[in-house]
Amino acid sequence: MIRSILIVVALLVSFTSVQAAGVLNIDIYGPGQSRVNLFVADPLSKESAGPLGAIPGNAPADLQQRIHANCAFLPFFNMLSARDIIGGPSPGGYVAQNIDFNKFQLSRADVLVTAAWTPQPGGVGEVELRAYEVYTGRLIVGKGYNVASQQQVPEVAARFCADLMEALTGQGDFFRSNLAMIKKEGRRKQVYMSTAQGLGVQKITNLDGICVSPAWSHDGQKLVFVFLDARFHNLCIWDRSTRSLQTKRLPGNTLIAPAFTKHGSVAISLDMRGNPDIYELKPDLSVGRALEENWGIDIGPDFDRTGQRMVFVSNRLGNPHVFLKDFGSGEVRRISLTGKYNTGPSISPDGSQVVFAQMVDGRHKLFLVDLASGRERQLTFGPGSDEDPTWSPDGYFIAFASNRSGPSQIYLTTKHGDEPILIPTGPGETTSPAWGKL
Repeated sequence: MIRSILIVVALLVSFTSVQAAGVLNIDIYGPGQSRVNLFVADPLSKESAGPLGAIPGNAPADLQQRIHANCAFLPFFNMLSARDIIGGPSPGGYVAQNIDFNKFQLSRADVLVTAAWTPQPGGVGEVELRAYEVYTGRLIVGKGYNVASQQQVPEVAARFCADLMEALTGQGDFFRSNLAMIKKEGRRKQVYMSTAQGLGVQKITNLDGICVSPAWSHDGQKLVFVFLDARFHNLCIWDRSTRSLQTKRLPGNTLIAPAFTKHGSVAISLDMRGNPDIYELKPDLSVGRALEENWGIDIGPDFDRTGQRMVFVSNRLGNPHVFLKDFGSGEVRRISLTGKYNTGPSISPDGSQVVFAQMVDGRHKLFLVDLASGRERQLTFGPGSDEDPTWSPDGYFIAFASNRSGPSQIYLTTKHGDEPILIPTGPGETTSPAWGKL
């Protein structure tokens, strides 16, 4: 595994971190989040290290491009190009005392990223990555990486961007998470997985039928989904560490939208008694207690990280609406207060907000409700339908499926409703994103 041999060290340099100094901070959760201009400088060689051409595989340019592309996913960064830098893009050096910060100030850059490479016999090289606050010259984050192979370059970029995001916002889990999804292959539908940026796409299943409704466990180690073969609905659990697949037949004819509870058990809708109700399965995957029963249809459970709150969809009041159950009090209340068709709820990890899809003029759009105030607002607009929302582990990003540009693909927005960005997971219809920790 790449991760096991990639050496990372914090740079031991005499600069004050931005967190300690408190000079540049981005509040991604509050209203009116800040935007900062970021420039990723061309890579340089360390003193007496020889030319960059001695680094095999064009790794320096590859790393620069990947850091730029990673940061472009973050809506609080405005990415600057070489043309934006007055006097040319070269920083003049890679450590603060050698950098011409004045021209970057004139170019209105807020953050500057530098890279310094040293060739390494038998490997790709050693690289030192630094991010500086332009107006103070302070080091925000500095890391050194021993890159043994070209395949490690994406991992280096992701780790550095995670540390940079965490230094500025307090959260870096976007780059420490991944997405499961469903891809259509002819008459079959299979489960795939990628990073949150759409990198490293890999096929998890190769089953003769249709896979639907994937969901990660809260620790990101297991993935549950439903598999429809020629005769039955089957519950499947994939284990990340062993890459093994467990399959289980359950009572009833229909299995709908499984999810993991905080404690690692599976909750799922089963129609054992007619209309589907929500049950918690025992460790052996036999049916345990009912989490929600009603004369109507109850489907699509999702849980916050405390396990005290569950959202689900029910037609108990007529049309499909989103409901919230508090397990402490036993209270169940409707939380989607507008529209006539609301589905696919996902509750934020901290249990404060719920995102769901609402039918608007014949198309689904994402809406978000704040549970404390009850205020509901629309997140997505434009052509096509937006469905299957899922929260990132940090409670800031939201991934969803949309056909706004043709066949359904996965897009990324935030709790603030930032302009959706396509997550490039390859060709073919792609639906049902599920976000989990690495």
